[in-house]
Amino acid sequence: MLQPLVVGLGRSGAGLHIRTLARLAERTAAAGDPLVTLPAVGCDPRADRLRTAAALRGTTVVATLEEALRRLDPATVVAHVCTPPRLRYALVAELAAHGVRRMIVEKPLAASPGELDALIRLHDEAGLALVPVAHWTGSRLAHRLRALVRGKRLGRLRRITVDQHKPRFLRSLTSDGHDSALDVEIPHSLALALDLAGPAELRAAHCWDLRCEDRALPRMGGAHLELAHTSGVTTLLRSDLGAPVRQRSVVCAFDHGTATAHFPLSEDDDHAQLVVTPARRTSAAVADESVTPAGRTDAPEADEPTHLVFRDDALTDFLEDAYRAFRSGATGTTAFTLACATARLLDAAREHVAAAPTAVSHASGSR
Repeated sequence: MLQPLVVGLGRSGAGLHIRTLARLAERTAAAGDPLVTLPAVGCDPRADRLRTAAALRGTTVVATLEEALRRLDPATVVAHVCTPPRLRYALVAELAAHGVRRMIVEKPLAASPGELDALIRLHDEAGLALVPVAHWTGSRLAHRLRALVRGKRLGRLRRITVDQHKPRFLRSLTSDGHDSALDVEIPHSLALALDLAGPAELRAAHCWDLRCEDRALPRMGGAHLELAHTSGVTTLLRSDLGAPVRQRSVVCAFDHGTATAHFPLSEDDDHAQLVVTPARRTSAAVADESVTPAGRTDAPEADEPTHLVFRDDALTDFLEDAYRAFRSGATGTTAFTLACATARLLDAAREHVAAAPTAVSHASGSR
């Protein structure tokens, strides 16, 4: 079986990966096909303080990568790279130097164009099986959206609007893992937009400050991105990290209707919702389409909207798919290529935002 090594025990590593690995181990063991050897090994410089954290009970927590690798066989390790973006390339390179080849890397892949180019070279030269975290694009909800796009039931896709909003005051005020809101939620929605509509160019990007009482965190309040896809689709991505409520929704506008996808908001509930609303047609148009030889019209005035609710534990499913691919040696490069395209657009957005004279205020940059 494969042995997880989680490097970086912040919100992503401890709050998501460690918990999800426990669910994955339980799920696959119950099915008679165990994938994961537990306990996982967690690595973080704050190990002495983190060992008592409730989220890390049952995890072997160490302070250095050297100590972690002394406990593990690189041939069976799956390294989960959950450090801040600016530390990721150096960590991947260090892991590769120790013989670790299987890695799951949090978004975004790299913090700069130079680091991304270096990561791609390392991936190719060292033969890394590198899987970017992509549970949005791998979710059951995204699969249904892809089916609508490819099946053309509603005609051609014209526009994508993504809203990812949540109050993120505490984490932003107490940590410095991200340089701007572009690195928080936007990578998920950007990858999904590229997956649904194909390659794109950046048309606009801006961030605004996160304000709380007498403090202001530059460019951490939220971000907007506008994309133009070569397919003709346009995309608007919106993320407000000072919002009073949570929202994770995607609206796909087609020629003949809309599909509104609501992703699960947190680990508290893993159900997704999809509302498909065909455009209303006139009675005359319906009559023209449905007239029979006897002159009767049998079709209704319009297709009825559908509202689907279903379980979508996307991160557990994603990790299971990744571990099965690692075990079989068939990881492929599709997800890595998409993640690289996402990272390049994020780099372009960072440059665009950095060139702006000042960060856009929340008032002018809100939804």
